[in-house]
Amino acid sequence: MSRCMLSPLRLYRTSSGLQHYLPNLARACLFSSDSSSSSSSGGGSNGNGNNNKSFVRNTTILVQQGCDIQELPVVVRKVAEDEFVALISNKIIDCQPAAAQKDTELDEMVKTLEACHTVQGVCLVTDGIGEESFSPDVAVRALERILKLESLLELKNWEDKPSFEKIINCIVYRGRNETVLDVMDGLRNYLELAKTIDMLGNELVYRCSENKLSVEQCCEAIESLTQCRRFEMVEKFWSGIADQEKQITDKNIHLVFSILPYLKISRRAVLNILERRIPSVWWQMSTGCTIDVLQSLETCKMSPFRITQTLARWLNTNIHAVSEAQLEAVLESFTNLGFSDNQIERSIERYVKAKGIKVVSQSLIVSILKHCQTFRLRNSHILNGCSEFFIANHQNLDPGYLKAFLCPYGYLDFHPLNSNKFFETLDMYLDLNFTKIHPNDIIHIMFCYVCLERYPLPFVNRIFNPYFLDVLHARTRPERLDRVRSLLKVFDTSLTLECPDYDGPLLPRDHSAKAVFHDGRIKRIVNYIIPELEELAGGPNNMTKFAILQHLPVNELYLVDVIFHPPGMGSIFSLNTAKERNINVAVLIHLPEYYNASGEHLIGPQAMRIRHLRRLGLKVVTLKFDVLYKLKVHPAELRKYLVERLKQALEALPVAKGTAAAAAASTKEAGPQTEQ
Repeated sequence: MSRCMLSPLRLYRTSSGLQHYLPNLARACLFSSDSSSSSSSGGGSNGNGNNNKSFVRNTTILVQQGCDIQELPVVVRKVAEDEFVALISNKIIDCQPAAAQKDTELDEMVKTLEACHTVQGVCLVTDGIGEESFSPDVAVRALERILKLESLLELKNWEDKPSFEKIINCIVYRGRNETVLDVMDGLRNYLELAKTIDMLGNELVYRCSENKLSVEQCCEAIESLTQCRRFEMVEKFWSGIADQEKQITDKNIHLVFSILPYLKISRRAVLNILERRIPSVWWQMSTGCTIDVLQSLETCKMSPFRITQTLARWLNTNIHAVSEAQLEAVLESFTNLGFSDNQIERSIERYVKAKGIKVVSQSLIVSILKHCQTFRLRNSHILNGCSEFFIANHQNLDPGYLKAFLCPYGYLDFHPLNSNKFFETLDMYLDLNFTKIHPNDIIHIMFCYVCLERYPLPFVNRIFNPYFLDVLHARTRPERLDRVRSLLKVFDTSLTLECPDYDGPLLPRDHSAKAVFHDGRIKRIVNYIIPELEELAGGPNNMTKFAILQHLPVNELYLVDVIFHPPGMGSIFSLNTAKERNINVAVLIHLPEYYNASGEHLIGPQAMRIRHLRRLGLKVVTLKFDVLYKLKVHPAELRKYLVERLKQALEALPVAKGTAAAAAASTKEAGPQTEQ
């Protein structure tokens, strides 16, 4: 692609919204990228004062906004020797609008066209109409009749004939914006008419460069051209939207968002416009408009902070006015976009407090709980309100929703205020609907039970049943089988360690070699602070990294980051954990996502991990990853932090009555598995 500097470059419209993009010539450099004339912009003359269109060129322009620089396509016109006008200029001569046509005259012509039964007859009628009487409305009716009469293969042959060109030229050069857009939209199923589509598309680009298309019309043109597979043309409409930034209102802003998925090169430029505009119109936006905006962002897989924060403010302001279905749609979009803040949490809290058990939609409560779990919102008002809803409406609950109702509580390690009533209702519902729930969901529900220190013994025989296990394997996707088996082993181990009435373990130990995932951040920080850890342990022989106890299944949940142990004792894990306790120290490093959103409470699986290690007789020391990361360049402060945490080590828990024999028996198994 040849590129040459065009000089001088003139920009006449100083009050335009394009000032955000082209504040001075030092920031805007224009390059020629197309030497063709009529082909690039629908050029050519039809005797209607459009000869000047042959001077239009395709170009690219470097646009700087703050530190952001983009190369975007624009339209440039040559108005004199060595003189070019970019985007909009008062030197461009506007064409005269077509004269209004009487309804009676139009009706007569339409009747004549409808009476034609061949394309040739339609062309004869149009050829017999004078230039002044042949209006765009008549041309549109003639084109519609031709498309109805002729097949796609034959239409391609008619496209180059003078009669057909007369019809298209009348629409292109004399038709109103609405007319051109309607015809363009109607050609979505006639992609074989490439020349016609190109002429209409180039005309729309030309009118956009002259600022003749409204914001809504620019959006409609982008959608139609995308459907017609004219992707390069689509990218040139950003300038028309930028110039009419002030015309983006609460009534049409969702339309501009809706065209973002169609844009590639110029998407960021249009998004910048919307980011500047939405703070001025958000308070007037309707609920439907807000949902459309969020869904457009979902489609683009984009979550710009300024926009999502503004929409969160909208939700907090209008929470009293949204319906259940609308709130569900908004929350699902925020969840899928990966965004939540205090305003969203407050709005959900207010809604649950006001509605509570009066909510009709089960799926809304599921969406609320899913949002809380995804963003680790351990809000007691929300979670207690949802538990009340479950108790009050469990009889009408869809069995497929049970996992979604319980898992957030287990994941967040939250016990509702009405905990006993909640679990009594859960046990009763699960007993009645056990066979209606997917086996995979059953395993996740059991895992949540043990995370909350609840032990569903009545369901053990149903789960460790050959028929249930066969159905579980048959109905679980192969890529998820390992995860389900792992949860089942954790469930078995948890009951073995903590439930005196459990006659287990019921699953055999897995002796096969298996890779265990370990977060790279934890690995790096442990290796970085090894000198300090070895000093506190009493030497390198007193410490082992990244080990799994022989009493626990090979699972990433039970991977101990560092263990301090006495030297010269051989296999440190061959000790009788039922008698010798508080000798070994497990050091666990907790990442930020191991805590709830406020950073005050550990999530359920991590709290259970600590509990199980303490049941096995280990002291447990917890370290925060973010604190270690900040202190790693300050050795003195780091050592002080480690010493303080060691002093606050959690003592081993007493062996649960009835489980000592199982724990002692498990110590006779094979030695420890370590990952160095």
